[in-house]
Amino acid sequence: MSTIRVLTFNIRGANRDDGENIWERRSDLNVRTIKRHSPDLIGFQEMQEGSKETYDRELAEYRFVLGPKTENEPPHQRNAIYWNPTRLELLDHGGFWLSETPDTWSGSWDTRCIRAANWARFRLADSGAEIVYLNTHLDHISERARVEGSKLILRQLRTIAPHPVPILLTADFNCNPSSESHRLFLAERFTDAHLATGNAPTNTFHGFRGDDFEPWDPNEEVRIDWILLRDDRSGRTMDVCNYCVVRDAEPPIFPSDHYPVLAEISVSG
Repeated sequence: MSTIRVLTFNIRGANRDDGENIWERRSDLNVRTIKRHSPDLIGFQEMQEGSKETYDRELAEYRFVLGPKTENEPPHQRNAIYWNPTRLELLDHGGFWLSETPDTWSGSWDTRCIRAANWARFRLADSGAEIVYLNTHLDHISERARVEGSKLILRQLRTIAPHPVPILLTADFNCNPSSESHRLFLAERFTDAHLATGNAPTNTFHGFRGDDFEPWDPNEEVRIDWILLRDDRSGRTMDVCNYCVVRDAEPPIFPSDHYPVLAEISVSG
């Protein structure tokens, strides 16, 4: 049995006009937050060149694959995957765009922005168990794009992981757990780590307002960043040991406009 710490984190890039929370002011806290929680595996969303330069310097102990470029024009973003090479060995990796032509930089289904998925296959160093990890970012405007993108991811996973292997999936899904996308993944036997550990509804987006953030609909949580996992059907299991929404902050400075989400996952050999 192995355990790995998995973090999903929409970092809101580095090339944005975020006032007092511009990257230059919050990058130190962003990096300190990551290091304090010591993830073995990280799925970033909205990675831009400026943020990569920071991580090249401050997270040099990690290895990474950037994945396909997203956004309609520069500065492009990446759904980068970072990992601790003392815990995980990269076996294979790839990516595709969330569109009707997934092998080409393109968008479909009324998406506002060109979106993509990044995936990697790893061997756990201490047990030899293998996992597939996919990290993505669904559209923030078009529900149709989120639903069709989710269906595409599920289809692509059948090719990426044709043989039984546990799967981890992280993203800024840009929709709540009441959404059709969430139902699609649960229907395909994925477990939501937040629900598996008995957590109450909460927000993972806060718009640089932290505890002062008020959801647009008071009856809806804004938990749009998820960690999903699935066993491999052949006896190898993947379970959530611990889970939290990371609320590190030094108001008015925040690591991002999203809270990162962290889970400790056990994987049987």
